[in-house]
Amino acid sequence: MLVQVAIAEDNAQTRNQFMERLQFHEGVELVYAAKNGDDLLKYLEHSPMENQPDIVFMDIEMPGKSGIETTAILKEQYPYIEVIMSTVFKDDEKIFESIQAGASGYLLNDSPIEQFIEAMEEVLDGGVPLSRTIARKVLNYIRVQDTETHPKSPGKNVGKFGLSPREVEILRAIVNDETEYAIAYDRGISEHTVRSHVKNIYKKLQVHSRTAVVKKAIDNKLI
Repeated sequence: MLVQVAIAEDNAQTRNQFMERLQFHEGVELVYAAKNGDDLLKYLEHSPMENQPDIVFMDIEMPGKSGIETTAILKEQYPYIEVIMSTVFKDDEKIFESIQAGASGYLLNDSPIEQFIEAMEEVLDGGVPLSRTIARKVLNYIRVQDTETHPKSPGKNVGKFGLSPREVEILRAIVNDETEYAIAYDRGISEHTVRSHVKNIYKKLQVHSRTAVVKKAIDNKLI
């Protein structure tokens, strides 16, 4: 399968290095390399569907709109495009601001190119690619936030968000990092039905990515 990719990176040297590293991998087509978020959004606005990326690798600090701001706008207007943050930042708040904005993964720029290729495959399969360092920070952050939250009975806030029993079941599977295929297979339903439930869960929880769903489910004791 050919995966179409775009880059948003203001540093010309980093952008060119990334382009060179990607071009040697079969199955990957670089459709656009933007110098900032505004440039990327302008490209998406004027490009036909066949030239739009499946995945965008997004830097955080850029002139004009930041990568986080750009991600939020992109996910609102083009929800079918996956965003993976590719940056030098390891700051906890920036990680979670990116996730809340709709990013589906978070890698450090110095990660091996093989990890970027694996991340593309993972995100298209419904996974959440994270560098090891970032994954550890995510887990620690969630644990800290969870202990600071006033204790509530598991499932107490389900009614607040209007989740159905099936949606709660699928939400629990998402938190357990099950793929859409596994969720469908284990429950004897189609992947299309799973995707419909997932879409409804995203809408009810007002999030745009798997990682944001997991955080909100844990923060609000929904499972």
